[in-house]
Amino acid sequence: MLLEGLFAAGIRTSESMIAGQGAALHPEEAAAVAGAVANRRHEFSAGRACARNAMERLGLPALALPMGSDRAPVWPQGLVGTISHDRTHCAAAVALRSEGFLALGLDIEEAEPVEEGLADDICTAGERDWLARQPAGHHGLLLKAIFSAKECAYKCQYPLSGTLLDFQDLSLDLDMAGERFTAQFLKDALPFGCGDRLAGRIRLRHGHIVSAMSIRDDGKDRAAPV
Repeated sequence: MLLEGLFAAGIRTSESMIAGQGAALHPEEAAAVAGAVANRRHEFSAGRACARNAMERLGLPALALPMGSDRAPVWPQGLVGTISHDRTHCAAAVALRSEGFLALGLDIEEAEPVEEGLADDICTAGERDWLARQPAGHHGLLLKAIFSAKECAYKCQYPLSGTLLDFQDLSLDLDMAGERFTAQFLKDALPFGCGDRLAGRIRLRHGHIVSAMSIRDDGKDRAAPV
């Protein structure tokens, strides 16, 4: 299991392979991908199926998840959630607002190295300095981990801020051995201010890099200030 133990108690998850996924879609969901290629429809269907499985683990009915104008899932009232996939796997996580959860973030990537020439696009200057101090043979995979953690943090903060962040708008502290990371805002994205930090989990397992994050109204998701 890719997600086991990554999310806090109270969050329910589901994951599956994408291949052969033919789960039925609600009409409003099917309309969102009516003109998409087959691979995209399979990814979309698998993601919605995972989300509904996770909802059922919360004791909720398998409700529709239409696509919003920003292409993000529109979650039912009282629910927060997140969906991610790579070429072969998909997963979803959901939680109840009544349990104090404000937003969730999830990213799944294949554990294949990124070309080091992309470091300038993905990393801040501080992250590039950190990469340079790591064993040379690990740079490409660590760069993929930075990419995944930032994608996770972007997805988690977006429902609250409505702000589309660039890769240079967050700075990461990455601890792969400890399966954790923190993301620091380098610009305001209200309600997050420049300098605010969020804590997440990250792991390399079964050929995938998986990053997970939750934001709660009790502040337990916030990393300690530096």
